[in-house]
Amino acid sequence: MAAWRTLGILVVLLAVTRPVAAQPYPLVETVEAGESFRIRLAMKLAGEMQVLKEDKKEQIHLEATAGHEFPERILTLGSDTLPQKSARHYETAHARITVGKNSSEKSLRPERCLIVAQRYKDQLLCWCPEGSLTRSELEVCSEHFDTLAVTGVLPGKAAIGETWKLPNSVAQALCSYEGLIEQSLTGKLESVTGDVAFLAVTGTASGIDLGALTKSSVTASCKFDLKTHRLTELEWKQKDEREQGPASPATVIETTWKLQRDFLDEMPKELSDYALTKVPEGLEPPPAAAMQLVQRDPKDRYQLTHGREWQIVGQTEEHLIMRLMESGDFVAQVVISPWTHAEAGKHLSADEFKEAMNATPGWDPQEVLDEGERQLEKGYWVYRMSALGQMDGLKVVQSFYLVAGPKGDQAVLAFTLKQALAEKLGTRDLKLVDGIELSGESPK
Repeated sequence: MAAWRTLGILVVLLAVTRPVAAQPYPLVETVEAGESFRIRLAMKLAGEMQVLKEDKKEQIHLEATAGHEFPERILTLGSDTLPQKSARHYETAHARITVGKNSSEKSLRPERCLIVAQRYKDQLLCWCPEGSLTRSELEVCSEHFDTLAVTGVLPGKAAIGETWKLPNSVAQALCSYEGLIEQSLTGKLESVTGDVAFLAVTGTASGIDLGALTKSSVTASCKFDLKTHRLTELEWKQKDEREQGPASPATVIETTWKLQRDFLDEMPKELSDYALTKVPEGLEPPPAAAMQLVQRDPKDRYQLTHGREWQIVGQTEEHLIMRLMESGDFVAQVVISPWTHAEAGKHLSADEFKEAMNATPGWDPQEVLDEGERQLEKGYWVYRMSALGQMDGLKVVQSFYLVAGPKGDQAVLAFTLKQALAEKLGTRDLKLVDGIELSGESPK
């Protein structure tokens, strides 16, 4: 009997001294369509860009700052309950970029401050219901920290010290990749003070952006209000090592984003149902016209409307160089050049144009594949010559277009690609030619 009593006491003692399970905290934000938030973003970037100059690698210092402030209305949720489509009205949207000794600034025109952001086929699309954006406007509103995915860092619930892995879709969005290769981003509940939970995110990821392999390391922290169940603050530090790609140089950069996020009790009038009458409901892709970009010549000699797949890789007062990128692959390059102004009603003849193009430095034409002329609806005369040959020792197809307006204004578009990619290019060279508008004025 004594033995049984002793055993009973031991069982009681074990029950009393058994470790108490750590308290789990609810770390989830239930966002609903129609809710609005005020977003404040600040960014700092520093790093180096590597370029080839006279067959030598040269390091160029990079710096950038950006600031954004806007109310954001959630329009549609995805299957993962994360916001998949929102409307924003930018009150502040600017970026300043310094490359070496050269600085430039980007901002949104007042008439383009209403922006729809939506995730479509794993890609973030930003567009304006009021009209086409310029490339720099697109960059300033689509390349900041992805507020649609920010609540994806939350695990649902966790105890202090507990960790969890971020979903792949969230890692891809927050690291700003076009495609994700792998990631090990891990969240952790660090501590709780009063009604505030302090979370951390650390780890590495690799992915593809503009056809270039990018490896990233992330250190982030955020605050979650346990009383209101809202993620209120986040600081995201990311170091990227990007290899040289077909539309971007090799870079090593460190970026810090600071986000403040406040729930709004009232819908801002700039995001009311009336203000969003031009925005389609649901998750349908944006209207084709809204996805077009507008590029103006520095001397105002032409304006080009083009698809987003054309990336600008160089621009001077005399040339605009663009590359067609498709799913990270380089397809073709085009060089757009204003040509000598002619008398009203006149332009280069077909023979004069062919002679000028065949004299292009480094170009050795070997076989004419196609040539001919056509008229565009806006009264432009277009002559096209396509030939197979060698450009600086490489076998390529070059298609030259002369676009001439009725007032004597002229421009040349020269497309270069490998012959095997001609089918992939399709008619997108013709669409780009159709998108040019000449000023009709003589250069001063």
